[in-house]
Amino acid sequence: MANQTVKKNPAEEIEGYVDMQTKFDAYTGKEPYLFVSYSHRDTAKVYPILDALYDRKYRLWYDESCETGNDFRDELRHRIEDCEAVLLFVSESSMQSPFCGMEIIVARENGKRLYPIYLDNVTVPPAFQILLANTHHSTSDNMDKLVKLMIRDLPAVTMDRLTTEDGILKKCEDNGKSIDVDEGIREISAEAFKGRVALHTIRLPESLELIGLESFRGCTNLEAIEIPEKTFRIGESAFRDCTNMKKLKIRNNVIKIGERAFENCAELEDVELPEGLTEIYGGVFNSCKSLKKINLPNRLTILGESAFSDCIVLESIDIPATVTKIDDLAFNGCTSMTKVELHEGLKKIGKSAFKNCSSLTKITLPSTVTSISNAPFRGCESLKSIKVESKNKNYKSEPNKREGNDHVLFNKNKSVIIAYPASSREVQYDIPDSVTIISDWAFCECKKLNRITIPDSVHEIGEGAFCNCALLDEVEIPDSVTVIDDCAFRGCTNLEKVVIPSTVTELGWGLFDGCENTVTVYCEEGSLVQEYCRRNGIREARLAEKGND
Repeated sequence: MANQTVKKNPAEEIEGYVDMQTKFDAYTGKEPYLFVSYSHRDTAKVYPILDALYDRKYRLWYDESCETGNDFRDELRHRIEDCEAVLLFVSESSMQSPFCGMEIIVARENGKRLYPIYLDNVTVPPAFQILLANTHHSTSDNMDKLVKLMIRDLPAVTMDRLTTEDGILKKCEDNGKSIDVDEGIREISAEAFKGRVALHTIRLPESLELIGLESFRGCTNLEAIEIPEKTFRIGESAFRDCTNMKKLKIRNNVIKIGERAFENCAELEDVELPEGLTEIYGGVFNSCKSLKKINLPNRLTILGESAFSDCIVLESIDIPATVTKIDDLAFNGCTSMTKVELHEGLKKIGKSAFKNCSSLTKITLPSTVTSISNAPFRGCESLKSIKVESKNKNYKSEPNKREGNDHVLFNKNKSVIIAYPASSREVQYDIPDSVTIISDWAFCECKKLNRITIPDSVHEIGEGAFCNCALLDEVEIPDSVTVIDDCAFRGCTNLEKVVIPSTVTELGWGLFDGCENTVTVYCEEGSLVQEYCRRNGIREARLAEKGND
């Protein structure tokens, strides 16, 4: 599209003609374009609209010469035959113009779509009423509204949709369902396609090397994407919120995929990752709620934070032996996952890595694991066994004395109880007297547990340690305990009696949330515990009264 100021004013005098110019020459190239049919008496109304469309990169051919004669009529015919569609400005003047009438007839003869813009309250002559039937009617009363409607409706192929410079694609107009990006483009800039809701399909060129951050974020109708072999970087949140994207294929073996690149691609179900991929960063597939299965590459070493969080239909995962680290919340909320395969070579499991995997029934930790952060199985309400390979030098598991299959997770010397299987069938558990710390969320969701014995070796009860133990009715805290962390007994709805000695000097917030109306805390007069209960509206009684209760 030329970008120079034209203009040769019409030599003829036309009644009502206003001497105006557009900012561009009529398009004469071979790409699809719009033919503009109008009366020169309407230039004051028509040209500002054409300029607005030109600014949006539409290719437009229009007559600015006011020529007459058969040769000119032939040129008009050829221009209409070659155009993609006709933009028709309907007015009292155009409906009386023989040229406009001819243009309408030729357009219909050649099957060209008409896009009328009504400039005034003209009555369409009967001869044109049938020809204009079933066409989209627009109004020019509000320029901004009109241009938005036209961008929505006009054929996308008549627009130079892409703004490029030196091999960088900087912007795409939101018009049309599909687009092929030209070869030679090396980079797609940040936010270049962001929020382009009309886009359904796109072909990326083999020359593409870099996809910028948020470049396709919110393209809610994009159906699939194939990342070319030369593309070595996908920026953060690049395809985030592409909620209808079903298929993803990545071909570059050494590609780096930024955090949250495909987060909330809620319909994504077919993912093909390159075998050379070594890291899946944080949140890359977070909330991909249709992802039932995925094959992880054999060279993968790290699964980042929340990498597969809330993939609610993911049924199983086989984590390659090359993976050394599963980061925090990596599989949080994978509520359909029943099976996890961990292999020798895994070293670190992050905080809440399998939180709320509510269908997971058992898991075996390899001998190579050296670090397990807090609450790895919090909310795994179906978990019956957490087994550690016997050669592990840092952790061990032991079966519950009453139920041999219900393995409980400890550190190696059993000074820390890390996790008790929530779905154990036992109603009572005696914590071993080697334990000094009850880890965060260790007994969370143990809904069958009615009684628990805490030995006088314990000095710390972690955050949420007994959260949602719905049948737990009585707990006695030994004198050895000095710390009870936040939410330790939250959701223990049947809890009636808790004995807390004055040795406890640190009390977290929300200790008894959800059981304030049932629990009585037995404590010493004037103790920090008594002050806590009174401040939080918890019923309390003196330890001396315990035997009379």
